[in-house]
Amino acid sequence: MKFGRKLILLLIVLLAACAPGGAEPELAETAVPAEEANPDAAAYAEDLGVSLEEANERLALQDSIGELQAELLANEVDSFAGLWLEHEPAYKVVVAFAGEDGAEVIRPYLQTYPALADIIEIRTAQYTLAELETAQQEAFNIVEQLEPMSIAGGVDVKENRVYLTVANPELFLQAVADAGLALPPMVVVEPIDPDNIPESNAGGVDEYTGPNGQTIQFPRQALAVAGMDALLEGTLILDNSGCLRVQHESVPLSEAPVIIWHYDFSLEIDGEEIIVLNGEGEPVGRVGEWTRMGGGESGTVIEPEMPEACPGPYWILGSIETLAEQAIPDIYTQPVGSAIFYFQSKWAADEGSISGVLAIDDGCFRVDGHTILWPPNVWPDEDAEPLQIVFRGNGIEVTMFAVGDEITLPGGEKTAVDYRFFENKVSCPGPFWGVAALSPEQ
Repeated sequence: MKFGRKLILLLIVLLAACAPGGAEPELAETAVPAEEANPDAAAYAEDLGVSLEEANERLALQDSIGELQAELLANEVDSFAGLWLEHEPAYKVVVAFAGEDGAEVIRPYLQTYPALADIIEIRTAQYTLAELETAQQEAFNIVEQLEPMSIAGGVDVKENRVYLTVANPELFLQAVADAGLALPPMVVVEPIDPDNIPESNAGGVDEYTGPNGQTIQFPRQALAVAGMDALLEGTLILDNSGCLRVQHESVPLSEAPVIIWHYDFSLEIDGEEIIVLNGEGEPVGRVGEWTRMGGGESGTVIEPEMPEACPGPYWILGSIETLAEQAIPDIYTQPVGSAIFYFQSKWAADEGSISGVLAIDDGCFRVDGHTILWPPNVWPDEDAEPLQIVFRGNGIEVTMFAVGDEITLPGGEKTAVDYRFFENKVSCPGPFWGVAALSPEQ
């Protein structure tokens, strides 16, 4: 950038020298491009309330800080206890050493990284990082020798300790002692929720009597640190063996996962209704109705010993909303070539119909002037020419119609308030038509 400015000034001088009669030359304005903005620096400056210049200066040190940490890890195993950044009240790089010689240990490294000299703070720790990592592995080895339970843990360099997080620390420590084992002294055991200590660190399976006298199996997780965030949607089904499964239209019931509910969930049998309640007693699921939930098919959560009547797959419940919250449908998007296929998380109510030619207009699926919000059981087949809309469900796949066809769609007029996060997802113009359930017979 400086070279460019010098070149411009040199040209001005030369032009002035060559101008006849000493007349001032006519100069065209030359734009000097500004330095490109760093989005990371801008975000850092906003988050911490510092100037953009200060943010750029701090971020410019990141490589040196990382290299210093790598060298300390490799060369100072016997004393290095960890490195971390503190951004407030003053920006600093904290380096911890076991023993009192930290200032001497760091001295030669400051010659290699002089830009860090004024922001490094040395602290004294009891244990080296290598000792903490060894203790962490020893603690996990002890956990593996006990009855299965949900537990998490890690190294906390700032506090110079190893932590284990479990539902009921007292029961866990008693189990360690009963096994004739002992945790390393730098290991601390903390509750997942200090205000909610359960009576067990393991899950279990409760049994309820259903409306028709059948036994309903209700498996529950141990209290665990939340993790998995995949999405499961479908209808909550009670199968013939008394197992609660969530069945999506695309899979048979035998492949629908059995739900492993949270430790404090329960069932309510109200006449013919079977309702799942969360820990606050709020309905989160009802047999026979559509539901959506977070979670996953595997993870750090320990499954309870399941009855043979309820073979997997199993879904470890993560997050789930109340029925009132779930009642508000969502909108999902799927790019299809140059168009966007919008579909609802559940069908719209059948309040009427529109008819017209199915067209793609400026990347939007349109019928009779409406942007179409499709139901969850139809999908675009962009390999077809022209593009087709295909029904998939109950183990079958049937072409419903193609772009250019004259079609009729049941459903109703929709606006942004009918869906969650609508304005963040839908870029096509209104009016909007939410499509009701479609079937191959249509």
